[in-house]
Amino acid sequence: MTDTDFTVGDLRRQLAYCSDDTKLTFGGGLLTFYRVKNYADDEVNIEFNEPQADLNPAFRKRNPHIKVAYVDTDTVNWDENGIIGSVDVSIR
Repeated sequence: MTDTDFTVGDLRRQLAYCSDDTKLTFGGGLLTFYRVKNYADDEVNIEFNEPQADLNPAFRKRNPHIKVAYVDTDTVNWDENGIIGSVDVSIR
């Protein structure tokens, strides 16, 4: 395990004081939960309804502090195959 690993046990300890009816929000309420996907016997991934933007190398080089960007699918153009077109990711 690395220092950045976060386990189910860690999450349970963080939420131990919460009741089963406590509402969870993600990203300050900007992200909505989709599912928990099992990747291996010892790893699961929490997925959101908002797809992760594919940041191009030039953007990553100019903005090394940006780790991830999620796309609001209500405001994008979809092609005939159900794929999101180009999305402008601007930094202010």
